[in-house]
Amino acid sequence: MENNEFSKDIKKSAKELMKARKDKSGFWHYTSLIGLWGWLFALPVVGGAYLGKYLDGKFKIGISWTITFIIIGIGVGIYNIWYFYFKRSKE
Repeated sequence: MENNEFSKDIKKSAKELMKARKDKSGFWHYTSLIGLWGWLFALPVVGGAYLGKYLDGKFKIGISWTITFIIIGIGVGIYNIWYFYFKRSKE
């Protein structure tokens, strides 16, 4: 008797899990998507800032490399989000 109830609970949990995986309109789905887009944008910008800061320190020019690589990082970040959006929309 106890084994039968356990198997019913397992089946119910499995059905709920499969439904949650198929449901793409939930709060956590959109939260994770926004977080991923943040990382796709922020990493190139921060990486460009660090690379520009390093080159400015090495060549003693001012902040021209930092600004240049931040702008390039913004462009790469926008491209990353655009590419990810269109790649995901085809699935």
